[in-house]
Amino acid sequence: MGSLGGRLRQARENKGWSQTLVCEKLGISNSRLSGYERNYREPDKKMLSTLAKLYGVSIDWLMGMTEESERGESEREFEAFISDPDLQRWYADLPKSSEEDLKKLRKMWEIIKSE
Repeated sequence: MGSLGGRLRQARENKGWSQTLVCEKLGISNSRLSGYERNYREPDKKMLSTLAKLYGVSIDWLMGMTEESERGESEREFEAFISDPDLQRWYADLPKSSEEDLKKLRKMWEIIKSE
């Protein structure tokens, strides 16, 4: 398996993109991206996620934890789920709910899952 930097370079080249183009898309310097690709520096979690999304590959593949470079269906579905503004608003309101409302919600969820 290749290094993180090697996989980042491979993913960029598979897209047919130059480092300059990627740096413009991300708003980062060429030396920063070059450092990632040459393993001189490591991207933080947020940048790693951004790069994976930009290149259309999984973080697991970038980290060398799998040979499958494409993001799986479940990962794409999860990203779509957490990107839904209605669900984000609903999720943010959950902690404000009473225990009784949470019990009702659990019951409703069990009904939905059983169908």
